[in-house]
Amino acid sequence: MYIAWGEDLTFLFNDAYSPILGPRLAGAMGKPLRAVWADAWDAVRVPIEQALAGEGSRFDSVPVQMNRQGEPEDTWWTFSFSPIHDDEGCIEGVFCVTREVTQIVVAQQRLAHENERLIALFEKSPMFMVFLNGPEHRIELANPRYTELVGHRDLIGQRLVDAVPEAIDQGYLPLLDEVYRTGETYIGTEVSYAPLSVDGRLGDKRLLDIVFQPVKDAQGAPLGIFVQGLDVTSQVDLQRSLRSSESLHRQIMDSAMDYAIFAMDLQGRITLWNEGARRTLGWTEEEMLGQTPERLYNEVDRRAKRFQHGMRVALAEGGLTGERPFLRRSGETFSAQGAMTVLRDEDGTAHGFVIVLRDRSAERAAIDALADSERRLGALVGASSQVLYALSADWTERRQILRQGETVRLLPPDWNWREAFVHPDDHALLAAEIAKASSEKKPLEIHHRTPLNKGSHRWVLMRVVPMLDADGNVSEWFGTATDVTEKREAEERLQQLTITLEERVRDRSAELLMTEEKLRQSQKMEAVGQLTGGIAHDFNNLLTAVSMGLELLEMRVAQGRFDDLGRYVEMARSGADRAAALTQRLLAFSRRQTLAPTAVVMETMVQGMLEIISRSLGPSIAIRTRFHDGGAAVQVDGPQLENALLNLCINARDAMPGGGTLAITSEAMDLAAVEAAALEVPPGPYVRLSVQDSGTGMEPEVVEKVFEPFFTTKPIGQGTGLGLSMIYGFTRQSGGQVRVDSRPGEGTTMHLYLPQLVGDVQPAGIAPVETGERALQGRPLRTVLLVEDETAVRVLVSEVLVSAGYRVLEASEGPPAVDMLRSVEAIDLLVTDVGLTGPLNGRQVADAGRQCRPGLPVLFITGYVATAAVGAGHLEDGMEVLAKPFAAAELMRRANALVERGR
Repeated sequence: MYIAWGEDLTFLFNDAYSPILGPRLAGAMGKPLRAVWADAWDAVRVPIEQALAGEGSRFDSVPVQMNRQGEPEDTWWTFSFSPIHDDEGCIEGVFCVTREVTQIVVAQQRLAHENERLIALFEKSPMFMVFLNGPEHRIELANPRYTELVGHRDLIGQRLVDAVPEAIDQGYLPLLDEVYRTGETYIGTEVSYAPLSVDGRLGDKRLLDIVFQPVKDAQGAPLGIFVQGLDVTSQVDLQRSLRSSESLHRQIMDSAMDYAIFAMDLQGRITLWNEGARRTLGWTEEEMLGQTPERLYNEVDRRAKRFQHGMRVALAEGGLTGERPFLRRSGETFSAQGAMTVLRDEDGTAHGFVIVLRDRSAERAAIDALADSERRLGALVGASSQVLYALSADWTERRQILRQGETVRLLPPDWNWREAFVHPDDHALLAAEIAKASSEKKPLEIHHRTPLNKGSHRWVLMRVVPMLDADGNVSEWFGTATDVTEKREAEERLQQLTITLEERVRDRSAELLMTEEKLRQSQKMEAVGQLTGGIAHDFNNLLTAVSMGLELLEMRVAQGRFDDLGRYVEMARSGADRAAALTQRLLAFSRRQTLAPTAVVMETMVQGMLEIISRSLGPSIAIRTRFHDGGAAVQVDGPQLENALLNLCINARDAMPGGGTLAITSEAMDLAAVEAAALEVPPGPYVRLSVQDSGTGMEPEVVEKVFEPFFTTKPIGQGTGLGLSMIYGFTRQSGGQVRVDSRPGEGTTMHLYLPQLVGDVQPAGIAPVETGERALQGRPLRTVLLVEDETAVRVLVSEVLVSAGYRVLEASEGPPAVDMLRSVEAIDLLVTDVGLTGPLNGRQVADAGRQCRPGLPVLFITGYVATAAVGAGHLEDGMEVLAKPFAAAELMRRANALVERGR
């Protein structure tokens, strides 16, 4: 409890309020309330003013962001405010009773999450269930698990003796009759059941945990029997070992590897010590049972009897939370977030404590990684050719973001940035655009002149975007200033050239080309400025996972701790895989990825993906398909098209948070000249693949930007903004087009137009090729010529091929490789990078090799290459493309397949 008294709201509190103050406790008594709780003043100001006006109030579970221990934290409070009258009846103060309910709110949120998970598990229950109606036990309901158990028979509406006759011989029918007659539940554990096959023979015996539950009407008369159970054949041995409740609870506790959990009696002696405590603190359970946790505290806390004090506070208040330094067995000090809870029996009598500690070392490391990321971002800002700055919400103050990673500097308050950076003749235009951007809370983009000395000026492109707070109000503006003088002059010269183009085309052609090149370069720089922020954010996250995973791996190896290395290897591998996926999306957007087009039949592809699409969408979304393409095929990269379809379905799912319907359709059409021109594609036959949802739809301004790189309507961290850009780049690179049909509240339809493959569909059938030691046994030694200018890649690829049983010849440039191909050396496979340094690229080396070795198998490996470099997407027979980065197993599989086909 506390009192805010008098005009200054003097702060007076009781002892129970002291722990809430934390470091503020010293000197808090008697200070003004605004000074003590400046960071939480906005949360209590209104009810205090109401109490001073004579109106009491009460609030339950109110979120308040506080700074009690030097760091901001989210807390929840239940409190009330009442007016205090003096002897004359005037209101002189406010009386507040408050209690922190953070733990309760967090627990309720966690419980709600667990309830959602339980509902989802029930909907996809692994248990078999069936309802038998009446004394004849007629089957009315049966779930897929039951149908699968009895051999996928026709069940609904039949009597049990007719549908499942083996139930008679195996003794289940008398049990059912007894349950129906007596109304008593039957529970069977590990009972045997052998299903009857189609030919009348009994199948393999299954062990079931089964319950026959009688169902009665309101008057208690029997209606039927609800049967539920679980096939536990493969789990019998495991279930027998887990029957002990104590063992089960212990395994649950030990599974919390990231939490140190231990229990104590009322004297503080440890009675339980989980595996997470051993891993976090270093002591085994045998070493700690019967001991007190005092050895976890440093010398200062031991002298202050911090542990005993914590037990007393926990007994008095029911629990205790906080963050403190603790000691490991090795003597290392680490920071841990902990909670001590009193254990009580059914009568409410305290009989011990449980302590849960969470090591915050990883969070500290994450903070350091964030600081490193900010330094990297600062370096990126320093390398930018643009000027970056921040503006206050009212546009009065401008803060320059300096280069070389320096912090934001606030310029003098009397410094007028508009007068310094904007030409006087452009002030009115800028003011109008600022007023429009402020009222609509939308980005601003304007060209204006910046005055220089001696009356000259430069043209600047000013872009500013708003930063909105949680209430949707503008808290700050961030902007860039790009010098576009050369671009504007080039545009003016280009316009002048256009006016007199016919008379001056021959004399000014060279100057026009130079002007256009400058314009394109300026546009490229603008695009780089837009893309840099998104790329830096995503790659910083991915590189953090890689670098931190490798750092932790190095630390664990140095400590001799090898039991947890896989997690850090997986962390680094996951970051690298996601970085590779981001690179592929960027390549797809830029239409620079290497495609391997094949004949793809839409209906066959969609039917093959329905299972993964259904799992990705969840049970709340119904899927409908319709195919009107007559089995027509398109010439595209099959995996890329599958990835594009899955991305569209996931976007549709996100647009239907409450569930809905997703329709996937395909239609063959012949685009005439006018229709093709509207779609910016050549006339001819096409197949249109459409994905339609019944979701929220999009505003027209959002539809215009959906294909822009890094544009996303999802919250930060839930999407890169490259998904639709990748789909657009892939479709355009495949000779097609993408169109969007969307209206707010009416859903969205995405159309992919792809060129139809003319002629018979001839999918290539390739026999599987064995890899590994079995494939090497009895096979003659094969020779591979490896051409790669990157030394590290060449060494690694060579080692993989040698381990696969090949003899490897190496070359770092094209000319030496061509000399080897023209020699008498036996070569069974050419593996070459496409973008080689030197006079010859990889395709030229392959063509030269095939002149003297017709039919030579060729495997192109490439990380970034235009499709023209390997044949504009059309490769000769016996040639394949493998995109970097790739797995060693995939390299071996492709190499073996090419060699076998060549042989």
